[in-house]
Amino acid sequence: MAGLRSPLRLLAVGLALLAVVGCGPRLPSDAADAQLAAEVERRYAAFRRRLFPAVPDLSVADWLAAGGSEAFGRQPLLVDVRAPHEQAVSMLPGAISRQAFEQHRERYRDNLVVPYCTIGLRSGLYAQQLIAEGFAARNLAGSVLAWAHAGQSFESAGRSTRRVHVYGADWNLLPRGYEPVLDR
Repeated sequence: MAGLRSPLRLLAVGLALLAVVGCGPRLPSDAADAQLAAEVERRYAAFRRRLFPAVPDLSVADWLAAGGSEAFGRQPLLVDVRAPHEQAVSMLPGAISRQAFEQHRERYRDNLVVPYCTIGLRSGLYAQQLIAEGFAARNLAGSVLAWAHAGQSFESAGRSTRRVHVYGADWNLLPRGYEPVLDR
């Protein structure tokens, strides 16, 4: 990622261009959603700089372009590190929970482990831990918020959904078209 100015910004620009020419997912075009996407990017970058600068990340655009293949040199595995009540609302398609990963961690030793959370803080710290333990890992930059800003769906009980647990009110940076779920 070193050569890219901003993976999330490049994703937003690329998807917006696709929407303009009439193909690909449509990104919300209003200024409020663009500001929210920029805030997701800003917060993630600040966490990364301060807390886990050596952890490589993976943009949502790169994940989607690879299509879950071995384009990264290893079979990638999405791991949701959020709390079970957050996971119960929705998860990224094809992801497993941290609990499931931990129960069978040696089974995944040859995978590229890609943890995610709400914005990338908890998953960045977990990726750092996995790397220290000898796993190949990359943090999903911007995590579920970046996923939503890329116009992607989530899954709940095997069905597509736009409901997303956003950790707390301060983290409700979802674009329009998504339903935030907050702890009460």
